[in-house]
Amino acid sequence: MIAGLITLNFVANKEIILSRSLGISFSGSRIYFTELINTEAGPKVDHIDSVNVDFDFEDELGKFKSSQKDLANISSEISTYVTKRNLDIKNAGLTISSSQAFTLILPIDYSEGKQSINSKIYWELSNYFPDNYNDFLINTYRLNNILPCKNSDDFLIIAVQKNTVEFIKRIFKICSLELSVVDIDHFSAENAIRSGYNEELKGRNILLVGLKRGRIDYGYIENRKYKFYSHSKYYNDNEFNLSLTRKLSALIKAQPILGRVDEIYFYGDDIKDDTIESVEKQGFAAVRIFNPFENISASDVFLKNDKLRKISYKFSASCGIALRNLAV
Repeated sequence: MIAGLITLNFVANKEIILSRSLGISFSGSRIYFTELINTEAGPKVDHIDSVNVDFDFEDELGKFKSSQKDLANISSEISTYVTKRNLDIKNAGLTISSSQAFTLILPIDYSEGKQSINSKIYWELSNYFPDNYNDFLINTYRLNNILPCKNSDDFLIIAVQKNTVEFIKRIFKICSLELSVVDIDHFSAENAIRSGYNEELKGRNILLVGLKRGRIDYGYIENRKYKFYSHSKYYNDNEFNLSLTRKLSALIKAQPILGRVDEIYFYGDDIKDDTIESVEKQGFAAVRIFNPFENISASDVFLKNDKLRKISYKFSASCGIALRNLAV
């Protein structure tokens, strides 16, 4: 095993801790950890860390639900972290890669009953997975779009295979941890930016872009409301920047964005300088690298240390799920 990418302790002074939250993120071949504590003054970052594992979290996780070797390998890393940190916790939140989910945007009449809506969603899913559409768990995000039909809106449908969730549950059971909340990494990163930048987002439109191996995720937030999600794939690292800028150009020109972007925020596993420079040259909007800890107490540590600021974006998903777990 390779040692953690970075280990940081932030809270030095004695203070009243109301609760503690551990957010874990599976991405690529790494596990990211973010600890937040809830104090009388609000959330604080207590510790962040990451470790490399001999496993590819971009692979179809459900295939490994009975692999004792992989279950033991991954759970061992989590248990080691909890023991090393001497954490007295009973649960944790987790994000998995967006590559583990099937997504589509579907217009829905939300005045219909829950059973009717669910039937429509599963019918649509059966068009893509005719043989196993019942093997998925479904979650939805309302996209706050104005549609011609009364009581209708676009909903983002997120489908994850039940075997994938079972794989995760088995890991947490081995660790003697309750899985309090599970989410897709991109939507936890979106939660982090809306939580940390809430006032800054008022009246502004941003595009949140997640860069991962072989995949790019895009989420559009208009005046603090989530409006659109899409993703693209790429197969050649040498053409990555060209692929990214072409996709960004197409997305920004199309509905529902139509050029209304004030800032583009990037997060992910690895963000290269030449990628940022390539996007800046296009003049789409101001370009930022997302720091999920910037508006959380202890952010001065990052503001004064360029090295830390350069890698904070890697913890966007684990920070976002830790924030959700703090509220559970």
